Amino acid sequence: MHIWEGQNFADVDLLVQRRDPRRFTIGCATSNGETVILQWFRNVPEIAQWLRRMEPQRWGLKGPDLIRIKAELEPVLTGVDVHGLDEPSRQAHNRVTATYYRTVWWGDFATLASAADDWSSRFLNGHGLEPCGADSHGLRRIAEALRQRVDGPTP
Repeated sequence: MHIWEGQNFADVDLLVQRRDPRRFTIGCATSNGETVILQWFRNVPEIAQWLRRMEPQRWGLKGPDLIRIKAELEPVLTGVDVHGLDEPSRQAHNRVTATYYRTVWWGDFATLASAADDWSSRFLNGHGLEPCGADSHGLRRIAEALRQRVDGPTP
């Protein structure tokens, strides 16, 4: 069981956003077209459970809409549990959730930090961050900037 399971969404909303991606290395970014939420998980089973149980609540799904979308996401996210975070599964996920939100990226921290895909490159560039390789100083700099993005500027 994950630490957030059984909790109210409002109580765990920021938990996965504030995690250190050097330790919780599997991430996803969701968006309603205006806001991008970047969040981090220990492994694929945890991210799949979050996307099943919690993420729809972030975007306001309740009652019958929440029940419906969870049922529609189940076969997609079962595929993620089995095959991992692949592009066909992300697209299938978005076909289910497109009315409310989309998963605009998923992958690992190394991919994001090195700008190894188009979304990661645009994200880092848009936040004034330089991509880095596997060096610990660069990874720490990006991890700290991501945390700052969630927590806001320090006084």
